[in-house]
Amino acid sequence: MTDKNSTTKAEKKPHGKFSVIDLLMIIMIVGVALTIMLPLQQTRRHEAIVRNSLMEMEKIILANEYFRLNSGWETYAFDLSQLRDFSTQYMRDLDTSTFHFAVNDTAIVATTSQLGQTEKGYWYDLRDKRFRVFDDSKDVIVDAWLP
Repeated sequence: MTDKNSTTKAEKKPHGKFSVIDLLMIIMIVGVALTIMLPLQQTRRHEAIVRNSLMEMEKIILANEYFRLNSGWETYAFDLSQLRDFSTQYMRDLDTSTFHFAVNDTAIVATTSQLGQTEKGYWYDLRDKRFRVFDDSKDVIVDAWLP
């Protein structure tokens, strides 16, 4: 009879107490969840920053087209200051807090150092009217985010 009581007491597990293995399992599950969620959240932030800069890029594209049509030279501007002087209605509220923009006669370039350790960017080619990402920026800026 004593053997029966000793086996039932050994089989019972005390309720309300965590073992070290239970604690490690919980930490592992939280770690796996954070490993998945944090990069996705960072990618969403980068996408929002790039999409906001696209609105500013559209302002510059419109100002550059206005410059080409109305300047009398039939060419695109080769400096951002030309656009600010000539077409102020498009360039009035240009936000350059995150991305910095530059213009030459064939492209409009947007660069930033806020998306990583090095400078990242993309550009709009005025000849074929397409957006492109710099090769060294493709790890942060995805081509699919650009129109």
